[in-house]
Amino acid sequence: MLGRPLSRRRFLAGLAALPFAIQAACSGDDAPGAVTDAPVAKDVASEARAAPPPPPFVVPEGEERRTLMAGTPQETDLYIFGSGKPGNVLMVLGGVHGNEPGGWFGAERLLDSLRPATGAFLVVPYANRLATRDFVRTTPELGDLNRLYPGDPIGLPMARMAYEITETASEFHVNHLIDMHESWAFYNDRPQNGTAFLGQTIGTNVAEPAVTLAQEVIEAVNSRILASREEFFYRNRIGSGNGPPESRRQESSSDQGGIRQAAGGSGVSSSSLGLPRALPGLSVYLVEMGQQQTLERRIALHVEVAEELARRIGILSA
Repeated sequence: MLGRPLSRRRFLAGLAALPFAIQAACSGDDAPGAVTDAPVAKDVASEARAAPPPPPFVVPEGEERRTLMAGTPQETDLYIFGSGKPGNVLMVLGGVHGNEPGGWFGAERLLDSLRPATGAFLVVPYANRLATRDFVRTTPELGDLNRLYPGDPIGLPMARMAYEITETASEFHVNHLIDMHESWAFYNDRPQNGTAFLGQTIGTNVAEPAVTLAQEVIEAVNSRILASREEFFYRNRIGSGNGPPESRRQESSSDQGGIRQAAGGSGVSSSSLGLPRALPGLSVYLVEMGQQQTLERRIALHVEVAEELARRIGILSA
């Protein structure tokens, strides 16, 4: 059966539609009503979205001892305590400077007192063993561990130790680190500013949750202290962490929200407070104890600060 004669209007309409038909054919677009793979693609996308997240990191329940810088004169013990449950991981360093015994004895005492209810607890009581043996801060040959983070595997001995500490923190997903130190005098009694007058301060990298947690720990510990000269101050370290810098405060103590503040101090990116640059998400707490109090009192306060933080991050039961 013959169709209708092709009119001029129908002929021109057909020519106008021709480019679109060619484009659809070249691009692979389906004609209306054609069967497509859209439902299959949708199913694949749905399955990808429904894929379970990776399991949380868990340190197996129990205790383990490792050796850092094994086979060298600087070798020292690393103790690992796992709960077998997911949670925060706290690392404590003592003995970074060899003439600050409250730090290494405090870290050592935690070996007996702290067992994690969740997450894990790691401790290096004698980070600079040769310096603690000789009761010196450090030596030029060793290097200053607290100026050498994140370390160098072929550098000075303490640069290598810094590297192994950083690698350990990464391996165990450490997200909170306490660095135990001592200073000659109390910050509250300082006649001038300087590292000799940092006793009873806690400094952090300038980021959350470190800042808030440190202030909460200070408030809790101070509430149990009877002698006002033993009270702790929060020490803001500008530019030493992975958060936005805060404006500089005047170098003076003040009362802010129940927390005694100690401001100032230039950030040192190679100290432990700079570790979050290499380990994003890490909160670092540099605790300084004044040596113008008995050694036993310094040790007890180091332990109290560490245990208070451990409770607040869920490692110790409240």
